Amino acid sequence: MAGENIIDLVPAPGGQLRPTCGGGPANTAVSLARRGVPTALIGAVGGDHFGRQIWRRHIAAGVNRDWLHRTDLSSSIGLAIVHEDGTADYDYWTTGTADFAWEGRTLPKPDPARVDLIHFGSLAAYVEPSARAIEHWVNRARRAVPISFDPNIRLSAMGERAKVVERTERLVGLATLVRVSERDLAQLYPDTAVDEIARKWLEAGPELVVVTLGDAGSVAFHRNHVTEMPAPPVDVVDRVGAGDAFTSGLLGWLTSAGWMRLDRLSAWGNQAVIAAALRYASQIAAQACTVPGAP
Repeated sequence: MAGENIIDLVPAPGGQLRPTCGGGPANTAVSLARRGVPTALIGAVGGDHFGRQIWRRHIAAGVNRDWLHRTDLSSSIGLAIVHEDGTADYDYWTTGTADFAWEGRTLPKPDPARVDLIHFGSLAAYVEPSARAIEHWVNRARRAVPISFDPNIRLSAMGERAKVVERTERLVGLATLVRVSERDLAQLYPDTAVDEIARKWLEAGPELVVVTLGDAGSVAFHRNHVTEMPAPPVDVVDRVGAGDAFTSGLLGWLTSAGWMRLDRLSAWGNQAVIAAALRYASQIAAQACTVPGAP
């Protein structure tokens, strides 16, 4: 996993704000590690109280921290505005924070004998200077291992929509698998059908594009099939981190089943394989919706 750690300020009873550890790639790494899938996070951690809280989270989950750089910089903050349906919008404070200070760092060369895949996305893939470093690293690594990308669009922190669309499409072209939410797509391409966008992205290079649809479930687009999966019924507390949990379930299932290898991607053309992966990922995401903040 490569990306940021964020401290989300999540509404709590009594009008208070509860600081919880978040960040798309960090959430995905934690969710995988908690289920016993060996996972490392490449990124940075601040030197403040929140940074120490983040570090303890990764220790408790069992995330490999060999490439998680500790700094004296402050942690990034995100204010979550949670709506009645459990979805959230965010305001961010990221200027000069630890999570994007990647310039000059040496990133690991992926060894297919030891690394199943690389997952990246979210703010660190869009905010400089981390964005440039991650893109160059992923472009080299994709010749060795599958690449997973989750845009996790946050226009309030990423900038002008047209430039974000251009960058997203370039990063999609580097990926083997893309997981994206329907809300993300609506921000990037207003009034454009999900299937139209997904098929356009498939033409750019990925083997699989998976779109999560909230209560409506998820749908996977492959050149050979379109596979839909309903969402399990659940009492929703909020949906913060649910997409990251879904991604962890999807990646974890494909990896554990032995299909997350460049020489085995033909299995993704089997609808039964993808249906099983979606079903498992949906269960993991549903569990995440039952707790406040990222799980």
